[in-house]
Amino acid sequence: MLSLTPEVLTLLRSLDKVKYKPAPRDFLRRAPTRALHILTDGITPRAMELADTPNFDALAKRGVRAKNASGIFPTITGPSHTSMLTGARVGTHEFLYPKMLDAYGNRLLEFSEGLMRAETIAEAWRPRGITSAGIGSRFLRGADMMQTEGVFGQDYLDINQRALAAINEWEPHYLHVVYYVADSAGHLYGPEADDTLFAIQQMDEMVGRLLNAYADKNMDGDLVVLVNADHGMMQINEMTPSAMAEKVGALPHGRVALSPRGFDDATFETLMNDSSVDDIYARDELELLGAYGPRWGENVFQLRDGYMFDTSKSLKGYHGAWSKTERHIPLLLSGAGVRAGAELDLCELVDVAPTLAVLLGGAIPENNQGRILWEAFDMNGNAPDVTRYTELLRERDAALEELKTLKRERAGGAMYRSDYDDQRARVLARAKGNLLAMEEERRRLEFRDQS
Repeated sequence: MLSLTPEVLTLLRSLDKVKYKPAPRDFLRRAPTRALHILTDGITPRAMELADTPNFDALAKRGVRAKNASGIFPTITGPSHTSMLTGARVGTHEFLYPKMLDAYGNRLLEFSEGLMRAETIAEAWRPRGITSAGIGSRFLRGADMMQTEGVFGQDYLDINQRALAAINEWEPHYLHVVYYVADSAGHLYGPEADDTLFAIQQMDEMVGRLLNAYADKNMDGDLVVLVNADHGMMQINEMTPSAMAEKVGALPHGRVALSPRGFDDATFETLMNDSSVDDIYARDELELLGAYGPRWGENVFQLRDGYMFDTSKSLKGYHGAWSKTERHIPLLLSGAGVRAGAELDLCELVDVAPTLAVLLGGAIPENNQGRILWEAFDMNGNAPDVTRYTELLRERDAALEELKTLKRERAGGAMYRSDYDDQRARVLARAKGNLLAMEEERRRLEFRDQS
């Protein structure tokens, strides 16, 4: 079995100079002291349901499975992982990996995670002595230990061996383990292909080994387990030529294309009438999703379900757009601090960071924009009512659908431009008011007692 070297162990233990002192969590019946956070990259709830996953199923039976968990826009690995580990949306942390516009809007650039503009949970928790390890993760900045060697799908065995070594030899309070194997299979074979389901089953087996390691060390009684994906996966049936985006000044990547300078009316109408185009987001619409950043340009358009821009390699699955399939993710919580059988309906990827922070007694990251999943907690007394927040979140998504309908009517000639502008302005005004109300409600629900 893979082991941590004596030099690494000495270094890790030398870092533990800050006394472990979590914030009081008297409102929980059983407050966890450790968390195992499993990231199953790029799978859909449907694929997890189809796969044979006895360990995931047992966790869900003893805990709670979200009915409607949503990722963030864009549904791409780097931005999604960063939002999950900071609680910040893309427009706040500004990490648009793997692609962003250069300063002149002429080409797509790679973006370094070191430049993300938000505090991670590892950074927020360290003052309370909460140690953290990221295995296979490239985005847990500030972790005491981060091993990024296993970042390809076939490396899941190596990732698991490294995670087992961390449990057995060091015992971090927060262990974040990322498996890319199902994402890799989904790209090559499709999100519900036999190979992808087999990959999910392999992850389930790996997680079973990790849970056994905690049990062998008698740490399972104080352990909370979170399993989630970062984004879903779209079945690809058609390739759209990249030249289609390039000839209108947009830069294609996967299922989305970035337009540095925006589209004129004629281009807008041409694209919205194209059989491969689903929607075009203007700056103010991206702001509704918390996704606007100056390095994304003025317009982003996404392709319809089943389409992606052509690549040198034939792919059967992809992601990146804001379709239901790509944004809908599996999420389950189980163990200490979690109420078995709780009702967890609508939640988002940005809710992971503040929820884990409260469960472990760490500070909520400074740039957090997510809410705490109070309804999943096993509490002494009543949990705060989150109904109003979830209603407002649904209204945001409904406003985006209403705007898309207006755009289609305008492009199809069923609406005068002046009527379109008036109706669009009314929907946006209502949606922006909705965002303000969401933020007020989120702050009301935020746990602030860090004494």
